[in-house]
Amino acid sequence: MDVISIQQLVCGERVERKALGCGHGVADCGGGPRAWRLGAQEAVAREQWKLEEEKKKKLERLNNSRLNLETLADLENLVQRRRKRLKRRVPPRAPEPTVKLQPQAQLESVDLEMFLKAAAENQETLIDKYLTDGGDPNAHDKLHRTALHWACLKGHSQLVNKLLEAGATVDARDLLDRTPVFWACRGGHLDILKQLLNQGAQVNARDKIWSTPLHVAVRTKHCDCLEHLIACGAHIDAQDKEGDTALHEAVRHGHYKAMKVLLLYGAKLGMQNVASVTPVQLARDWQRGIREALQAHVGHPRTRY
Repeated sequence: MDVISIQQLVCGERVERKALGCGHGVADCGGGPRAWRLGAQEAVAREQWKLEEEKKKKLERLNNSRLNLETLADLENLVQRRRKRLKRRVPPRAPEPTVKLQPQAQLESVDLEMFLKAAAENQETLIDKYLTDGGDPNAHDKLHRTALHWACLKGHSQLVNKLLEAGATVDARDLLDRTPVFWACRGGHLDILKQLLNQGAQVNARDKIWSTPLHVAVRTKHCDCLEHLIACGAHIDAQDKEGDTALHEAVRHGHYKAMKVLLLYGAKLGMQNVASVTPVQLARDWQRGIREALQAHVGHPRTRY
């Protein structure tokens, strides 16, 4: 009678004694301790084999899922697949609320006073409205000051261009016969001065007291405008009604830098004014006046040392 081990019963296996090498008179090898150890090792080996098989299958799936980027078509396919994945992941955005544009309020008509004030304050919307409605760009107030005068004084370069394009007179004169060039020099706006001169403005224009833009540039200490006027052909020794040149004005007001610029460009030291005073004599008188004023306070009880 054949003896079947417990391991064979569990595994469902039936092995003949001759195949196992166990015959009559030989101890049954199926039920001994050694058979139990072999069965446990066989189970462990079987589990390891299953794990290795699963790893091989995963590696094959991974290799099959990868793309070989050997051609441009492979790269395009990869980009398309990535885009599809992103579309799946990113939730659709909620539609943005539509903003209804409100109609702009219609500007009222701009009168002359508003037009000139807008030129001084650089309000281009009012300027455009005035010009669109057919307003005269050369309109002026009681002192004959135009919008171009105010724009030049305040330094509104774009507005100056707009007014000139609209037909503003580049040499319009106010009540003192001063053109926009005078006002640009008074404000010290070199860029606007260049604009006006490029449009044909007179560099040697004179006002009612025969002053030139050169005189104004010296009085207001704007040496950049002074130098540009000289470079554009301004008469450096031009005299006003008092006979004063720009150098007289520089000495009288103590503008050292303006004096240096004028002398550098060849201003004459011997030019006499109506009082027969040269710039050199004027400087001496100015120094003498200062010296006398200081000496008058020497020894005064209120003078502090």
